[in-house]
Amino acid sequence: MPRLQEDRAGKFLKSGVLALALVGEPAAAQETERRWYATGYVSRWANTDILDVPERTFTGNLSFQNANFAGVGLGRVLVPSFAIPLPGTDFAFRGNRIELEGQVLRHFGRQDHWEGVLALMFRTGQIPLAGGLSMNLAFGEGFSYASAPPRLEGSFRVEPSRFLNYLAFEIEFSHTSLPGVYFVPRIHHRSGVFGLVAPKDSGSNFIGAGIRIDLR
Repeated sequence: MPRLQEDRAGKFLKSGVLALALVGEPAAAQETERRWYATGYVSRWANTDILDVPERTFTGNLSFQNANFAGVGLGRVLVPSFAIPLPGTDFAFRGNRIELEGQVLRHFGRQDHWEGVLALMFRTGQIPLAGGLSMNLAFGEGFSYASAPPRLEGSFRVEPSRFLNYLAFEIEFSHTSLPGVYFVPRIHHRSGVFGLVAPKDSGSNFIGAGIRIDLR
């Protein structure tokens, strides 16, 4: 009888440990999800409208000005992983996040000023590729302020504006061999939003890339 009770106690203990492990998995996953991240960026002025960037990139028809910036960004996850269900189906887009990102940038070359950016970022879940590589897509909307009127953003028709709307489009590439490290191609766009914030034809497009590190 003591031997039977001992076996039952052992099975009960093992079941309890297994149950705790299963319950703890979602919490552990949340703990490993990043909360903060830092990025170093470099970018160059592109002579194109933002809607033409994809086509010109694939056709190799992009031209650039000698106007560049380098800087750093700090991001904070405001809304951790959430799902977006597809209406009428059992399918959902999972792992989406909403983040807040601030940037401090130094322009050099044909422009010489500082720029500060604050934007909300919507980021998709991870999209697996091949060989341990994956990516996600992100779109940002916010505001940009230059310490001086940007020289190349002006023309004979438009005075350059320090304060403009800001858009960001990026792809975040990662590999399983370097967890928490990302390569980030990015489009940095300033504009007057068709005259809403500043006169039409105000703005610029910079194309560049950065290295991002999770700070947890």
